[in-house]
Amino acid sequence: MTSGASLHYGIFVLSTIPPGSTPNEIVNKAIDQIRHADKLGFERAWTAEHNGRIYGITSSAQMLLAAAAASTKNIRLGTAVSRLPLHHPLRLAEDFAYIDQLSGGRLDFGIGKGYDPVEFQAYDVNLDERDERYQETLDIVMQAWQTGKVSYQGKHLQVPGPGEVIDEIPIYPEVFQKPTPPVYVMVSSSEESLRKAARQGHAFVLGAASRDQARDLVNVYREEARTAGYSFDEIDELVSRCQQFKAIHVADTTEQAQREFKDGYMWFTDVKSNRPKVGLNIDTMSFEQYVERKMLIVGSPDDVAEELSSLHSHTGLGGMMLWFDGGGAQPQEQVLQSMTTFTEKVRPQL
Repeated sequence: MTSGASLHYGIFVLSTIPPGSTPNEIVNKAIDQIRHADKLGFERAWTAEHNGRIYGITSSAQMLLAAAAASTKNIRLGTAVSRLPLHHPLRLAEDFAYIDQLSGGRLDFGIGKGYDPVEFQAYDVNLDERDERYQETLDIVMQAWQTGKVSYQGKHLQVPGPGEVIDEIPIYPEVFQKPTPPVYVMVSSSEESLRKAARQGHAFVLGAASRDQARDLVNVYREEARTAGYSFDEIDELVSRCQQFKAIHVADTTEQAQREFKDGYMWFTDVKSNRPKVGLNIDTMSFEQYVERKMLIVGSPDDVAEELSSLHSHTGLGGMMLWFDGGGAQPQEQVLQSMTTFTEKVRPQL
């Protein structure tokens, strides 16, 4: 079980364009939510990265995080996720090192392989090469941050490219956090990526896993990290940073919370292809079923506090990545108020 003193909470920003909204409104909506989270004392803000789909218009997490870094003071800024196979690794290393410096060491590097065939075709990347490109890109970024330079020859990637000018390329600026910013691996209920994260000493963020699945995956992670040679204290520290993604809304009463959250969330899930993006089953479900199966946390401050306390105790996870703008279609005033209510009436109970 994780001690209450170490519990931490972040917000998640997707930047979806629902009917009746403009891109300008949505871009500024994301920044305003991150600023508000910073003022309220949330520990982290995470942004998704997508392209070619209306459910996510942030094609470069670097753009949003740079803007957020310049307009916040304390909140850590993370990618959920940077799709490693779809980017040139040198550009990733340089851009995120810049953000780490700009923010004074507040970058959390959340990484994933990507899953949408549309995005892979858009960037002319072979989906069958996804796993290999993911690992090669991660290797290059880590080498860049740890050594300040890159010289790498892989199956798919070569940095620097062929030529007679240079054998290796220096990285400017260097990262603020040494040896690297914290790395978070986004995982589903699959064990393999979780085990690899444990072996590499990276924390993880879970998607839509049940309580029992989350608890079991934490145990798998601990066992794998111990086998890899990490001490119990090191493993406890890693697990304390691990967290789970949940859509959430807090209002004065549970009935009010469900009434306010329903339409925006169901607009998103009614687009069938959206459901897997947030770890939901492809089968059609009602809003009430999402709530009953605890795929959402929607309720009064007391109900939400009870649910989160129980979740932390059962799983041992140290934090939560909370999607207050569930579906990306919630009214901004409602989102900001829910975040405020969470801070004032839920967190004190935890």
